[in-house]
Amino acid sequence: MSGRREVDVGELLESQPLGWFHFITVFFCLLIVIVDGLDFGAGNVAAPAILRALKADPKDMGLVFGWMYTGILLGSFGLGWVGDKYGRRAGAIAGVFIYSLPAIATAFAGSMNELMVLRFITGLGIGGVIPNTIALTTDNAPKRYRATFTVLTFVGYAAGTAIIASLSAVYIPAYGWQVVFLITGIVGTILGFILLACLPESIRFLALRRPDSTALRRQLGRLARGTEFPFDAAFVLRQEPVTKSFTPSMLFAGNLRWTTPLLWIAYFADSFTFMSLRSWMPVLLVSAGLSQADASLSVAYGSTGGIVVLLFLARPLDRWGPVASLAAEAVAVAALVLMALPGLSGTSLIALSAVVAMAGTGTHNSLNGTVGIFYPTSIRSNGVGFATGMGRFAAIIGPTLTGYLLSAKLSLNEMLYIMVVPCLFVALACIPLGRIYKRSFAPNAPATAAPVPALAPAADAS
Repeated sequence: MSGRREVDVGELLESQPLGWFHFITVFFCLLIVIVDGLDFGAGNVAAPAILRALKADPKDMGLVFGWMYTGILLGSFGLGWVGDKYGRRAGAIAGVFIYSLPAIATAFAGSMNELMVLRFITGLGIGGVIPNTIALTTDNAPKRYRATFTVLTFVGYAAGTAIIASLSAVYIPAYGWQVVFLITGIVGTILGFILLACLPESIRFLALRRPDSTALRRQLGRLARGTEFPFDAAFVLRQEPVTKSFTPSMLFAGNLRWTTPLLWIAYFADSFTFMSLRSWMPVLLVSAGLSQADASLSVAYGSTGGIVVLLFLARPLDRWGPVASLAAEAVAVAALVLMALPGLSGTSLIALSAVVAMAGTGTHNSLNGTVGIFYPTSIRSNGVGFATGMGRFAAIIGPTLTGYLLSAKLSLNEMLYIMVVPCLFVALACIPLGRIYKRSFAPNAPATAAPVPALAPAADAS
């Protein structure tokens, strides 16, 4: 690079006001996550109708959930690797097609075994888009808005769940459980083709991996409209380690040796409760005497309320990091305890289950809002993929175990008390994570404070 004029891409990202480029990034990532939420929620709200139509046992549906979460786990790792190797755009678009096309086929499944296979494949895409959308929004955001951008994107997850739950309350009684999978699959396939034409790549990724590419110049032109870059400019990302080949040990390099285990604990504990309840709440409510429509509407109410919680948490997360999510976690625990009380009316069960979903959505997606910030650009998709993968691992265990416990005739009260315990571990992990964030990653933290792990440099980063 001798003699070439350097342009620090990181500094350029920090100096630009919010504009059209930022809006486009968040908008398309929001659409990806909305359809992700549609597809994930379709299996949950359809579960009671599937059990009746196929005359299946709850433990069989638990296995369907378990296989789906296995796919989500593997997708988090596999497409997270794709995101760091080939780009966030490639990983996200691949995930959209992988979760959409099997959803269409699911509408034609005639047995629980077919459902297991198709939901496993769908899970690969559902899990794969998450690390790439988180990395893309984190990469393209100024430091002061990183958590806000990601949280706004993950409003889509709650919105997607609310939409499919509302649609299922109307259309499943009229057309059967298959209709929700047809809706999500067709919408997702259309979205995939739109993304091929419109989704921008991560500027930070391009600066590290393809600094001389025309794609980087094009993206920077969209970011900094009116800025003329020298024809011989050398685009660099200072204070960012570059590595050509990822190994899991990099997630524990330097100060990450403390951060990564804490993130894994937080994700595992949160997802054990959140995903178990999300998967089984409609079935639990139907077993408590509510109708299919009322059970679906309770999910819609909770997901809609979750959007409000996330919007309130967005700016506090930028300021305080993961510790800001503890308020929502406390509300979720209180609602679970109250819901376990005997003799509650149907209206009370609907209201409390909606509060649980609302607060749980806030906690879960606030973790998504900050996780990418803790990792440098060159391993961000992998770091997010492994952290969310720990949550997916818990999501395999939790819903599957819940299915067996329901088959063993555990009461609703006993089930809910079991779900409270992991919430305590979320708090134990988020408190020290908040301290790390405030010291090194908050907008007012010194620029030199961010811990950079000692990664092996790439011989050729182009």
